[in-house]
Amino acid sequence: SMIKGCAGRLLDLVTNIMEMAKSEKLDSAGAAEAICKQPVNIMDIVDEVIGMTEMAVDKNGRHLVGSNVIMVNNMCTGKLPMVIGDSYKITQLLYNLVTNAAKFTPSGSIQLSAREDEGRGLLEIDVCDTGKGIAPEALKKIFEPFQQEENKDSRSFQGIG
Repeated sequence: SMIKGCAGRLLDLVTNIMEMAKSEKLDSAGAAEAICKQPVNIMDIVDEVIGMTEMAVDKNGRHLVGSNVIMVNNMCTGKLPMVIGDSYKITQLLYNLVTNAAKFTPSGSIQLSAREDEGRGLLEIDVCDTGKGIAPEALKKIFEPFQQEENKDSRSFQGIG
């Protein structure tokens, strides 16, 4: 099932790149894009993302999660509600966050947790790591498509930003 999940993520990555190009085209034309909405179990997605991240390797065949890093799933501490969303996009987003944390955390931990904000109808997910962090001046830039923080450490890793 892990191979099937990884193959699905690869297909999703290609699909996401194509969708991003399509979205930019639609944005320039002023059209709206349809959003897939279905019930999503966040705990299942987190389990899948942690498993994929623990097995992930970089372009040199080294594991992304170093031997001095502990992955901690704090999602089990309480019952989380099903959410409505696109499971593929949620998985890709969480996978991107967790693998980025793994790339820049040479030792320590990467912790995933969530909490429900019933008053606002939201589920907040945290990915916390003991890595070096992101420079304050880079925070705005990194959320732009295909952008990365510019420093000597970020150039050591593959990725499209």
